Amino acid sequence: MTARHAAPKRRRTYEDDEFAKAAGRMILALERRASENPDALAYLLTLQDEMRDSVDRAAHRLHADAGFSLGDIARFLSLEGHPMSRQNAVKRWGPAAMARRLGAVSITQRINARRAGVTEAAREVWGDELAARRAARAAVHQDDAAAI
Repeated sequence: MTARHAAPKRRRTYEDDEFAKAAGRMILALERRASENPDALAYLLTLQDEMRDSVDRAAHRLHADAGFSLGDIARFLSLEGHPMSRQNAVKRWGPAAMARRLGAVSITQRINARRAGVTEAAREVWGDELAARRAARAAVHQDDAAAI
């Protein structure tokens, strides 16, 4: 007796426009539900925020990973009915803007935050003694600087 295997399932490939249409239908269905249920309205608002962030991340990856220039992205979007200038694309999806938007914290901010946390913890343990030591050290450095 030989084993019979099921025929391999064919995977359906979805085109981007079909996928977008399906997502649009789901959003409209959630809109209908939101008209009757405040919880669904809260979900719809959360989706709105996530969609905005997803657009920003996708455009940034299109630029950073796929190699499209921000000018090319702006030109394509304008041709598709979403008017945008290159300057607007740089302002919205450039490296500096995305670092701010995605929460990439600079090393200076990390150090300052850590120092503030350590200082708070030290104050709880040692009280003002640590502050007095730092002030004494700063005075010594000022005296050294004045002597030069």
